[in-house]
Amino acid sequence: MTPKRTILVQAAVVATLLFPAIGAAGAAPAAAQTRPGADPRENVKIESTIKVERVEQNDSGAAMTKLVNPNDVKVVPGDRLVFINAYRNTGRLPVTGFVVNNPIPEAVMVSDVADSWALVSVDGGKNFGQLVTLQVAEPVSVPETADEADALAVPAETMRPAQASDITHIRWVFKQAIAPGASGELKFRGIVR
Repeated sequence: MTPKRTILVQAAVVATLLFPAIGAAGAAPAAAQTRPGADPRENVKIESTIKVERVEQNDSGAAMTKLVNPNDVKVVPGDRLVFINAYRNTGRLPVTGFVVNNPIPEAVMVSDVADSWALVSVDGGKNFGQLVTLQVAEPVSVPETADEADALAVPAETMRPAQASDITHIRWVFKQAIAPGASGELKFRGIVR
């Protein structure tokens, strides 16, 4: 891998430290808690972080997995990442109808979503569902030996079951209210392409 490619991959991963995990993730104005008609979802704050998994040996020689800040190591294709969206309701009211949409950086391939209730998209965020229910269009290649009539008879694409590597967005739709002061984490894992 060229140094230029390594730096670009590193920059893409580090730049995603502040990637949008929208819902009502933007900072709410201080007056939001007291403003009449304010949307209580503004009080749910999200802090998004990325960690790089590194396997090291401890003093006794056993393998140990550590999570490190991507700014502290050289990030290269094949590195495993953990994405964490920590949320907290800072308001005085329970928050219902809260949704977190997390676009996946192009330099990352999703390998696992920790929450079974998360929905995913494989079409750029247009449609969401459980991964096992989604399909992806795949172009069909026509053999060079096919004549024009045969080539016209072949469909331009076929559908195949979606895989984790096809995920472009992850969405968490909270079915339960987030109580005042409640917090938690939404996680998924990826691999640098």
